[in-house]
Amino acid sequence: MAKDYFQYPSPCYLADGHVVPHFFGAYQIRPLNPMRHLVVLLLLLVHMSTYAGDFFPTEYKQFPFKEGDLLASKRSDGMFAINKILKVDRFDFKKGSAINIQGQSFVATEDDYLLIVSAAYGEAEFKSLEEARTAAKAGKWAVKISHAPNRPPGAAAGQMLIGSAPVTEADLAGYRQWKAAFARGEAGVF
Repeated sequence: MAKDYFQYPSPCYLADGHVVPHFFGAYQIRPLNPMRHLVVLLLLLVHMSTYAGDFFPTEYKQFPFKEGDLLASKRSDGMFAINKILKVDRFDFKKGSAINIQGQSFVATEDDYLLIVSAAYGEAEFKSLEEARTAAKAGKWAVKISHAPNRPPGAAAGQMLIGSAPVTEADLAGYRQWKAAFARGEAGVF
């Protein structure tokens, strides 16, 4: 047994001076150090706050880019587009709550979370990656879709980081409309 937590009891002394030993190897439990209680509590809380369920796949919980990143993607016709990451939100779902993914409703069987990536997608207007990079630096690219909410694997697929730019309030207009509808259960993600 650990000496920090237990101590062998001292013998009992009777009023007439006789010593009465303890039998059966009894141990007396000493209270834990209050600092140890605090450390154990903090470790439990940290573990609980980082706990993720298994309802959503692991790839829905990580994303390699951040808000304001400008990404280039190559379309099937060989042209390049510039896309901008507007927001990366963590949404926590309680057991029994639902989410609409690609038009299909999924009900969480346990508490879990996922990331939802909101991005603006540009026109496929550049003939090369270098041309897209130059346009991104100059801030000269056409937006085709001002906001699309997506899951991390889809939002990252085929994307290459080519720069960054501040996310403005004007950039977030579509995002704010979607987020309000999502909170009401009227919108989903791709």
